[in-house]
Amino acid sequence: MKTAHKAGIVALAVAALTTPLAGSAVANGPDIRPVAPIDDAPVPPGSGVHPEFIGGEPVSVKDHPYVIAGLREGGTRPQGQTCTGSAIAPRKILIAAHCADAEGEKSFVYGLDDLNQGQIRKIPVVEYLKHPKYVNFDQGYDVAVVTTGEDIPVPEGGFAKVATSADTGLTEPGKQGFGLGYGKKNVDDSPANVELHRGDLPIVDAATCSQSGLQVNGDLMVCTGTESGRPVQILPGDSGGPLVVDGTVVGVGSWSASDWSWYSIYGRLNNEMGDWVQQQIARP
Repeated sequence: MKTAHKAGIVALAVAALTTPLAGSAVANGPDIRPVAPIDDAPVPPGSGVHPEFIGGEPVSVKDHPYVIAGLREGGTRPQGQTCTGSAIAPRKILIAAHCADAEGEKSFVYGLDDLNQGQIRKIPVVEYLKHPKYVNFDQGYDVAVVTTGEDIPVPEGGFAKVATSADTGLTEPGKQGFGLGYGKKNVDDSPANVELHRGDLPIVDAATCSQSGLQVNGDLMVCTGTESGRPVQILPGDSGGPLVVDGTVVGVGSWSASDWSWYSIYGRLNNEMGDWVQQQIARP
């Protein structure tokens, strides 16, 4: 994530993902569209993105022991970093559904504050299960659970707590949350920075966000940040990263506007989506 680094909500893994489906509104003219923050999502020149997750700062996995980096073969960022996830059980990772659509074999790396510093030991993927109602990130249900081929070495008590339909109050407008991500820190990704960053993100009413022209479904999405994307926003590589409120993961990094100067939208978990995630945690 970065100061203007919009928590990675651009899921441009596939060209089709950059094209709004029927019914998607367009904000501020025909060139602004929903984009998911996957590694190869472009950040246009002149977007005003600054050198760090807007308002964010480097943090350690020791302080957020559930966070994990998603990689793919052929990924455009260092080590193939593509998305960010949350370890929710010894062999389960919570992430965005759109991250599965990026080409290349997927794997994960755990325990590094900076993917350019330290040994990369890849954790293999056995299954990448998208929510059964998922179609496209800007239509909602942008959540998936990955099953890994070996245990993730999260310390005792360190797995993420995932919101369910019993936690409705956690996404009320005015609540304060924070996002985590390994994504881009500047427009051209030079020098390529794959440090773990954190940025504080206030929760905003979905209706207020939708007034900007891009439609936010408050039943399935959480709108965070500000209309200008300042001082904090997600950027490419932050897709799937957790939105944490009161110690609970209430959302996964899903999308933003293609000029990266807008709100950061997370897939909402304190509803049937979180209940579905809990069911996957219980699966072997």
